[in-house]
Amino acid sequence: MNYESNKHLVRFADLEYARAAFIDARIPGSHLKENYCIVGAGVSQDSRQPVHIRETDGFHLGAAGQPPGILNSLHSHRTAEIFMVYKGTFRIYWGPEGEHEALLGPGDMITVPIHCFRGFEVVGIESGFMFVVLGGDDCGGGVIFHPTILSEGQKYGLYLKKDKTLADTVIGDPVPEASELFPPLTAEEVAEFDNYSVEEMMKYVSLKADRTPRESAFTASGTFDCYHVSGHPDHDDDFEVKSNDGVSIYSYEIPEGGYVPMHRRSENQVLVNLSGDVRLTFSDPELMPILLGPGDTYDLPKALGVELEGVRETGYVYCIVHGDDVSAPVVL
Repeated sequence: MNYESNKHLVRFADLEYARAAFIDARIPGSHLKENYCIVGAGVSQDSRQPVHIRETDGFHLGAAGQPPGILNSLHSHRTAEIFMVYKGTFRIYWGPEGEHEALLGPGDMITVPIHCFRGFEVVGIESGFMFVVLGGDDCGGGVIFHPTILSEGQKYGLYLKKDKTLADTVIGDPVPEASELFPPLTAEEVAEFDNYSVEEMMKYVSLKADRTPRESAFTASGTFDCYHVSGHPDHDDDFEVKSNDGVSIYSYEIPEGGYVPMHRRSENQVLVNLSGDVRLTFSDPELMPILLGPGDTYDLPKALGVELEGVRETGYVYCIVHGDDVSAPVVL
């Protein structure tokens, strides 16, 4: 295959992870998490974190994998954080003490508002894996952990420094001076974080089974269903989840033998395939077609035309587009 098309491809089977990406990585009950950086370095605090594609598209795409019963600790972000479940069932919890929760399964999505503590746990008997979108080129400058997590992490040799990197004494890093440590939030600062009720947070949840396909000139040119999953409240596409995240998310359901027509967008976009085999054919004849399997990701360069064809079983592809005011796709 042609290198120019392959360099934007990340196979699910080739994903590499870090186990000490964050300060809670050795806390019992959080110690078996796998952190993935697929497009962009995200907010990993581990300087050894593998990153598959370093150039960002105005947002970062990562992933989290973990077995049942393992927690991703309470934290917050200054930009959007969007969870898209690929495998397993996740209990998403939020609030100053993690007192609210909702269950999400494969294909479901939640965009968690900024200035709100959140975490997640895999429930059931199957290990879980979900893709995670973080808004902005620098993800808002990092992750904000609940103060209890900072102190607990130090008991297991991990210290968060002011430069937002980890000192790992287990592998030989020196214990930082108190003046070097990242200061924890005060109780008063924690109390200022937003606390959404379950009813309020469900406005930011899109369940795959409840989505309604939208018709347009774009869909009329192919044989597929298009869903407007999440985007700006004022956009003409009338997204199901209305949230100002700096990204717009669509999903394509492509039956075997069906297709999304050759088209291009003026914005950067990333394609994430959840199911089936989907062939990508490009407008540039020098680029060889790519077959996306379940869990594969393709970072589509700006203005490059692409056609998606369902090859085996029904394909379900998330299309993540940079920006709140995205333009309509141009059919070629």
